[in-house]
Amino acid sequence: MMVIVVKLLRINQKGFKTHKALTIALVCLINAGLWSCCPEDPYKNYLNLIINTEPKSLDPALSTDITTGIITALMYDNLVQFGTKDEILPGLAESWEISKDGRVYTFNLRKEVPFWDGHILSAADVQYSFERVLNPENRSPQTWLLAPLQGSDEFMRGTASAVSGIKILSDTRIQLFLKTPFAPFLGFLGAPAMAILPQTAIGAFEPNYLETPNGTGPWIFEEWQADRKIRFKRNPNYYNGAAKIDGLILNNIPEILTAAIEFEAGNLDVMTIPNSEFKYWTRSKVWQPYIHKLEELGMYYLAMNVEREPFDDKRVRQAVTLAIDREKIIYRIMHNSATLAKGPIPPGLEGFDSSKVHIPYNPKRAKQLLVEAGYANGCEFDLWVDPSAAVSQTLEAIQHYLNEAGFVVHLVRNDWNMMRDAMRKGETDAYWGNWWADYADAENFLAPLFHSETAARRNRYSNPEVDDLIEQLQTNLDQGERKSLAMKVDSIIVEEAPYAFMWYPISYTVVQPNLKGFIPHLMPNANRYTGVYFENQD
Repeated sequence: MMVIVVKLLRINQKGFKTHKALTIALVCLINAGLWSCCPEDPYKNYLNLIINTEPKSLDPALSTDITTGIITALMYDNLVQFGTKDEILPGLAESWEISKDGRVYTFNLRKEVPFWDGHILSAADVQYSFERVLNPENRSPQTWLLAPLQGSDEFMRGTASAVSGIKILSDTRIQLFLKTPFAPFLGFLGAPAMAILPQTAIGAFEPNYLETPNGTGPWIFEEWQADRKIRFKRNPNYYNGAAKIDGLILNNIPEILTAAIEFEAGNLDVMTIPNSEFKYWTRSKVWQPYIHKLEELGMYYLAMNVEREPFDDKRVRQAVTLAIDREKIIYRIMHNSATLAKGPIPPGLEGFDSSKVHIPYNPKRAKQLLVEAGYANGCEFDLWVDPSAAVSQTLEAIQHYLNEAGFVVHLVRNDWNMMRDAMRKGETDAYWGNWWADYADAENFLAPLFHSETAARRNRYSNPEVDDLIEQLQTNLDQGERKSLAMKVDSIIVEEAPYAFMWYPISYTVVQPNLKGFIPHLMPNANRYTGVYFENQD
């Protein structure tokens, strides 16, 4: 607590206006007489960041959520990595070649790259890492990332001892053979689960990567205090140059107000501004120069089960979007921290149609569609939502608009596991959801959600034409043609309305004035923080 007071005093001496709650906290500390001297902080050159949930694992193969992906990406490297935007850059592979038919990828690995334990990277590590993800014994939920490889199915069924689509040419050269051309494949290799781990010796027990991570990444795991923090120290032997600071601390702070107080006290260096605190931070002349805006690769939606009444009728589905004043919600509740969605593909990706006019707020037309569909006396349905999504005010506004237009909406709050089980069984009328990019390609916002054979298609939507167009998008290697295909799928989806597309999120991140070199990254697992440093560190 004394550290908070000292850092707060430094901030106040610089003329910073403090948050009201922080001022109260300071007064309490002063009254408590906490004015004794403090020992030197051994972590003062560590970057303090926030996470609001615990990672599910420290094993990349088990990475399915954003928090786990961010954390594993600090410790491990991939063959390729994402840049600040949607570009794909060299990682552990310094270069690569793709055959003209798009089926053979040849990667040239960097030489003499050490893992933390001194093991030197080789092509055998790449093969081991990929087969480890595909091995059913490891129960990785990310096998789909390697499904395009020849022989992946046979290996997972246990009818082959190795993946035939992986061929080691030398210690620093490896080839991957695909079943068919697959345009997004390079982006797949940048996903957290595609991290490269050191090959386990034959006959040896595989390490417990939850307790003893061992990567080539810029940050070496030090300590995990459950529900409190995870600490890393700088890797002095990082192949791409050691970080400028000594380490990272990821502080688990789920409460918004607590995070704001800790940030203003100087105990956190980076904070994503929550909607509830948006006006305070963005209107502060003190903090405005230190706020970074980023249009995220994400999309929020209301999904409707097209096999259940009332949403088996397209007119009812179309009425949902018309009934909701999305612009007012964005302005009044979300404080413009989003842009109105025109369809499934967010801005920043090839396939987003900037010329498309968004669906307007038109409750009169929504009522008319309900009458035409046979619901003149009201259209009742349950809208499922995960309570941890922290969108109560937004959902209550959506419920109000829908009820005004002739719907009767019941909000059903269940935890995510119960929701997911009900969705898989087709028991939900509609549900609130969001989707974030696993890789920077429009296909990622189409195939997983709308192809009839994908697991994430929880609203039962199926359209043979859409399936065919998505498959063309996956196999076509011409960027111009892929853009046209993506736009065509987008238009069909908007017309058939299996989702009511709400908005694309915008994040605002505030940093401490003495933190330099911070750059927001479009992909969540892309920011490695190796270029940040503290100016005039005391």
